[in-house]
Amino acid sequence: MKLLIVDDEIGALRDLTRVVKKVIPDEEILTSKNSKNALEICKEKPLDVIFLDINMPDIDGLTLAKKIKTIQPGINIIMVTAYPDYALDAFKLYVSDYILKPADPEHVKRALAHLRNPIRQTNKGLYVQCFGNFEVFYDGEPVHFGRAKVKELFAYLIDRRGASATNAQLRAILWMDDATNNENQRKYFARIVHDLQVCLDKLGLSDIFLHSRNSYAIVPDKIPCDYYQALEKDPLVMSKYQGEYMFQYEWTNL
Repeated sequence: MKLLIVDDEIGALRDLTRVVKKVIPDEEILTSKNSKNALEICKEKPLDVIFLDINMPDIDGLTLAKKIKTIQPGINIIMVTAYPDYALDAFKLYVSDYILKPADPEHVKRALAHLRNPIRQTNKGLYVQCFGNFEVFYDGEPVHFGRAKVKELFAYLIDRRGASATNAQLRAILWMDDATNNENQRKYFARIVHDLQVCLDKLGLSDIFLHSRNSYAIVPDKIPCDYYQALEKDPLVMSKYQGEYMFQYEWTNL
């Protein structure tokens, strides 16, 4: 887990950093004394969690949270302030939690135990990220599918959670309003399916993709995925992630 703590008050920054380190001593913790520097860090480094002070002189915490969400949509934001009046505005930004100063270990532990966005695994093997940009990792490194449509096909099958789809259904999703009876399109779809199979075969994952002449599906029980993990905790999870789920694909809004 990689965290960033932002507060313009040196004493408050030091105190919160000490508390967080006490709760999670083995995790990577970065600090920033101002909003502009925090934005630069967010542009350069993927982060899992940011503890964000609301009252800062250059860019206030609520405005900064909105900017950070555009850079890293899947980040967990925990607002920290001495003023409880900001709580409602903070939660409208889909923050994970809200901590009042001075923070104590129990409050920090609670906030980290109830993060909105599951933390991406960095252990060996496959991991699929659906919140924010759809990404696939193997041994912590991004999987390169070669073609954007290959990746999108896999994303849509992940979204279906094991339910099968036909050739026509998948082409309608991948090309949206374009005609699905086009012969060139059918040939291209066959190439996409072949490329997905080759990609998974190279990773030793051929058993997670099931397909026959006109049926395509994945095996969800064999795929570690933040979406699946979130659903296990809360079956109504998607109502909490509007605009944050595979946001690069139009069909997620259908």
